[in-house]
Amino acid sequence: MGTVAPRAVHGPHAPHGHGVLDRTPSRPLRIALVTEYYYPHLGGICEHVHYFAREAREYGHHVDIITSDIAGAEPMPHVLRIGRSQSVYANGSQARITVGMGLRGRMRAALRRGRYDIVHVHSPLTPVLPLLAIEEADCPVVGTFHTYFDRSIGYTLGRRFFQRRLDSLAAAIAVSHSTTVALERYFDADWRVIPNGIDADFFNPDASRPREVRTDVPVILFLGRFDPRNGLRMLMDTFRRIRGPQRPAQLVVVGGGPLNDHYRRLAKNDPDITFVGPVLEGRPGYYANSSIYACPTTKASFGITLLESMACATPIVCSDILGFRDVVKNGREAVMVPEGDGGALADGLVRLLEDDTLRARLGSTGREIAQGYAWPRVTEQVLGVYADVLGLVAAPAA
Repeated sequence: MGTVAPRAVHGPHAPHGHGVLDRTPSRPLRIALVTEYYYPHLGGICEHVHYFAREAREYGHHVDIITSDIAGAEPMPHVLRIGRSQSVYANGSQARITVGMGLRGRMRAALRRGRYDIVHVHSPLTPVLPLLAIEEADCPVVGTFHTYFDRSIGYTLGRRFFQRRLDSLAAAIAVSHSTTVALERYFDADWRVIPNGIDADFFNPDASRPREVRTDVPVILFLGRFDPRNGLRMLMDTFRRIRGPQRPAQLVVVGGGPLNDHYRRLAKNDPDITFVGPVLEGRPGYYANSSIYACPTTKASFGITLLESMACATPIVCSDILGFRDVVKNGREAVMVPEGDGGALADGLVRLLEDDTLRARLGSTGREIAQGYAWPRVTEQVLGVYADVLGLVAAPAA
């Protein structure tokens, strides 16, 4: 997934500094991560699962990822695929559920074979695999909630059912304050907020320039799924308004999805709008060689792409929404504009395009702040939850 070589580690707690209270488990664990979303699907949950698994293995833990089969998936070590992944429309976005025969029995068999100490489900109250794992696990289950939503008919009608599953979790983690705001409309839990992480070595300002990114004009980057809520149509309309002979620019669009053809038609073969398609390993190059990362989405629980841009020292113009306020501040590493306001988006983009000093300052600050979200730090917090649940808290490091 990333091309960065693993960090050298010396024992299961190597990333800790001297004299720091070590909150990670005192022995190696067998961990199952259960998710509806994994590669080749692209998104924040996939990134979270992949990088946490990588870091936890560096601590000496065994980690399996249990997910479903998706078109284009290739065999990967320690990735168990159950059933077939089906795309559905939910919460203003393209979601995924698993379909197939005998899913419950196959989940039960996978969990028994794995002899896990901890089962960690992502988006625990969503069908199909997360709920099956909660019901079939014979060890403590930890859940991480990733989604912000305004309302849920399903949660309204099935509140008692879902609350019982939530109550069965040994710990409930949310990736942001905004996620807890959404969930607390329906459920009660002792939430622990642990943010998404970033690979600050992989995402860096020196990543090589992709061939699609021009060097003769400022470049505005869009990177995300082609969902209506992510604002690509508004961004393309805005780009055409601000781009001209006195302000040449390129809009680079990285991403894909079922609406790919729709958005390409909307671009009307504009020579300054470049569609790249989905990108996994090469994303740092697009961030690092763009003048601005534009993220006009109207709904998000956490700005994982904002973190990626920050780690590459690229300034941001984004919507001023609750999930993004957990990550960035207006004028610190981003220019934040009212959601859905094309005029404000245009003003924000022009402001940054015309102020080299401001772009450099926001980018430098973003890179510094992104270091605080590095995966070793986030992984330590999650492993600390496991230790608490299992009663395996280690002694202070020497």
